[in-house]
Amino acid sequence: MRHKIALTALNLMTTHDVAKKLGVTIRSVQLWVEQGLLEGWKTPGGHRRITTESFDRFVSSQEIDSSPPEVVDARLRVVAVEDNEAMLRLYNYTIQSWQMPIKLECFSSGYEALINITQKTPDALIIDLNMPGLDGFSMLDALSKSNILNKLAIIVISGLSNEEILSRGGLPPRARIYSKDQIPFAEMKEFMRGLLDNKNSTQAKH
Repeated sequence: MRHKIALTALNLMTTHDVAKKLGVTIRSVQLWVEQGLLEGWKTPGGHRRITTESFDRFVSSQEIDSSPPEVVDARLRVVAVEDNEAMLRLYNYTIQSWQMPIKLECFSSGYEALINITQKTPDALIIDLNMPGLDGFSMLDALSKSNILNKLAIIVISGLSNEEILSRGGLPPRARIYSKDQIPFAEMKEFMRGLLDNKNSTQAKH
């Protein structure tokens, strides 16, 4: 109790405090510190401390909803990350035309998408590899380190050649890659249908 009072007096928080307030994992908080989104440091004992000021600023800038989680959504939640606004509009228009229970969230910034995903893991991720700031390779690497990647269906849409992708470290084994020049939306639709069937089947068992 005295320890908590001392931290409050110094305007500091633990990673556990931040994770509990935001409803995320401690690893997500650690990632945000490593990315500079939260200000913090480690004590000689190896415990991370985060400034209350940076926490308040982070919450305010991201407009994080710290309310209790909602009931399980039967829709397939898909996050699309692409810096080209025209491509995002194409994804939105095409996926809506399928008339399937899919909730699509579009981001033109890798940083914003990463924050969103670490708060609540979607069912699928559509990602471009070449983006300013945090590119697709770095984003997938960050998700891999936070153990979120294996919970995601990954669709990579890129204009890079296989050789260029391999030279930059390659992609996760489960990732589907489509050429940006000719996206096979019919194939993507069937893939999404399979994800939906699997989600509905899993929820029915609980």
